[in-house]
Amino acid sequence: MDTRINSSNGRIEYVIFDVDGTLVDNMELIVRSFNYAVGEVVGRSFSREEVYSRFGPTLEQMIHQTVPDKNAKQAVQRYHSHYRKYFHQYARVYVGIPELISGLENADIDVSVCTASDARMTKTTLDETGLRDQFSVIVTADDVIELKPNPEGLIRAIRLMLADVDRTVYLGDTIRDIEASTRAGIKSAAALWGFGDDYELRRHKPDFAFTDPSDALSQLT
Repeated sequence: MDTRINSSNGRIEYVIFDVDGTLVDNMELIVRSFNYAVGEVVGRSFSREEVYSRFGPTLEQMIHQTVPDKNAKQAVQRYHSHYRKYFHQYARVYVGIPELISGLENADIDVSVCTASDARMTKTTLDETGLRDQFSVIVTADDVIELKPNPEGLIRAIRLMLADVDRTVYLGDTIRDIEASTRAGIKSAAALWGFGDDYELRRHKPDFAFTDPSDALSQLT
């Protein structure tokens, strides 16, 4: 399927990235950290599919939905501690992401981040991968009231970047990312290498569908 945007719509000059499942393959780490945080309290472990099905709310909301309120604060702390401690064992930057970011920057395309992860987890992820300084703007769950598919985070990122919405694309790996892009009035791009289902992402008709980061670079520049 040809997903290249018609050139009459203007050259892309701003790219906003999702983080988890787009820049970084950290699902194994998320699952392990979640189980470390709540496992002793609930007396069971959660599968990858169970944890992924809980994505959407913030980390704190996920944990509050899983353990009693009296245990939630400590569970959140346990999650973050485990996530940082084992980051390099269970997480990695996707192959081609550093080249994608540098290639966009070399093409004078401004890059930023909008993620549903909280500021603490995002800081750990970007610091441990060495990607933090690559982005002009970083918007996390702590910066908004409503998470994706609500476009609040993207609208905030667009304003902070001083971006032209007609020349902006959001690259993410979930249907929520596509929906948020549409509602924010910008182009959507599906990262087919991420956590989302390839067929379902394509079925929601993003403006772009990239098979890998090198495909993204060739189409966006």
